[in-house]
Amino acid sequence: MSDVSSNTPMWWRNTLGLAVLGSLLAWASLPPLAWGWLGWLAPVPWLVLAQSSELPGRRPYLALYIGGLIYWLLAIYWLILPYPAFTWMGWLALSAYLAIYLPVFIALVRVAIFRYPLPLWFVAPVVWTGLELARAHLLTGFLMASLAHSQVKWTTLIQLSDLLGEYGVGFVLVLVASCAAEVLRIATGGLLLPAHTRQPAIPPPPCTARRIVFAIAPALVALAATLAYGHWRILQLNTPVPNPTEPPRRIALIQGNSQAEWKQDPQRERQIMDEYLRLSLQAVEQTTKDVGGRALDLVVWPETMFRVPLFSFDTGYQVPANAEATPEEFVAFAPRELAGLVARLGVQVLVGIDRAHGVADLSDNRAPAILRQYNSAVLVGRDGRIVGTYDKMHRVMFGEYIPFADWVPLLYRITPLTGGIVAGESPASMRLGDRFLLSPNICYETAIPHVIRRQVATLERRGERPNLLVNLTNDSWYRRSSELEMHIACDVFRAIETRVPLLVAANGGISAHIDRTGRVLRKLEKQQAGYLLVEVPSQDATSLYVRWGDWFAAICLAYCVVLALIEWRARHTMKRRSAASNE
Repeated sequence: MSDVSSNTPMWWRNTLGLAVLGSLLAWASLPPLAWGWLGWLAPVPWLVLAQSSELPGRRPYLALYIGGLIYWLLAIYWLILPYPAFTWMGWLALSAYLAIYLPVFIALVRVAIFRYPLPLWFVAPVVWTGLELARAHLLTGFLMASLAHSQVKWTTLIQLSDLLGEYGVGFVLVLVASCAAEVLRIATGGLLLPAHTRQPAIPPPPCTARRIVFAIAPALVALAATLAYGHWRILQLNTPVPNPTEPPRRIALIQGNSQAEWKQDPQRERQIMDEYLRLSLQAVEQTTKDVGGRALDLVVWPETMFRVPLFSFDTGYQVPANAEATPEEFVAFAPRELAGLVARLGVQVLVGIDRAHGVADLSDNRAPAILRQYNSAVLVGRDGRIVGTYDKMHRVMFGEYIPFADWVPLLYRITPLTGGIVAGESPASMRLGDRFLLSPNICYETAIPHVIRRQVATLERRGERPNLLVNLTNDSWYRRSSELEMHIACDVFRAIETRVPLLVAANGGISAHIDRTGRVLRKLEKQQAGYLLVEVPSQDATSLYVRWGDWFAAICLAYCVVLALIEWRARHTMKRRSAASNE
């Protein structure tokens, strides 16, 4: 492979300059700017570097790391907003970790294209996809601000996600960018030369033109196949199938605008409850006016917005001596309040709630009792009884638990997070009508593809495949930042991957109704108190991604591991030979 022309401008032959350029293009393709077309161009500067026979500069991989760091510091700046005195450390630490992926990506691509006669358009998307799967799993996983999310509004393109997950969309983006980088390499003598040396009137040699056509061909084939599949899938899913026995479910998503805080204030918590009750009553009244008296089927409150904790205790659990109530009284608090809410509204409710379960160690009377805390959702029937409970399964690092804090409790004392929550054990399906099932999830569970896929796959194996996913979240921590749009982008991909409509009830926004093709049918704006009335039909659709999982991305990751081992072995052999020759 030939190097970047020495006649190109200095900044174009500078590793740091190209790394930062790609990072800025990638950042601009996502919210807040959301110039999605830049997502196709962002990897090009990085791939130009990958093709160079030698990376410019004394420490090129450090320059690549700095370029990646700049991207992540810009993309997830909103992490400092919840509690600036503390969360800036998490922002820096997470950005520093995520920045590693760019130099690793370039290094693995270079191993493949220089050690083996493999085309860039094949190697680069495979390596990119494998590393994205690693990023989705390591350190509990983080896949927000992914390149694929830049295309969230191109509904036809992203239908590929029900086959390969969102990883398939990222694969296509990097494949197209690889072809563009290859064209730049071929045409360096004409397109990238300084203006005074160009000869635009002279057509390129036929061999160069032919090479450019062959370089573009994989991109055209990949795009054509992806768009054809997406067009066919949308037509298939949009074909109406009448189901008179299962009318659409009428649901009200309630969006308050209560600012999230770490501290507990009983008066403020009562105000939150009053705001959500007022908005719920307005939604019930509006529905009665709009639909000729037909009642709502469900009212949904966001994550933790029902501020009365739900308690349960093992037999023999002893509350502290200074407790304000007995275990029986603690257990009765939330059910009584929930029943009162349903009585006021006259409709079932699904609410986000803090749940605590007291575990007694009967084997040792001297052992302190344990109060396990959960971030939960409960469905309450029209009779006021709790008919379903879900405990959040995927916890947020530094938001819902601190790594190693079980061994070093002091970590909780020096942060605003007073204690970690316990992860739930299994997904839940909740019945809404005769055969209509909904499955709740909470907060950033929708930010990780395999979390929601596994939940839907588990329920499918039980014979309880949901007709609706409901995400309860409290994004008011991030005010009006780009985090809210990034979270909705994740929700869009989860709806397509599972082929299940998804509703978002978000305190502070953005509450939304997303259909199974990933279209955002309706939404509320940021920091706007209100309600969203939606109708969700009973529909069934298959998803190969739910059934097969991340097989494609896993193959790509295995390829990355093989490349890393090949490079390690080659370097190890070189060092051994060098040592032998010096002897």
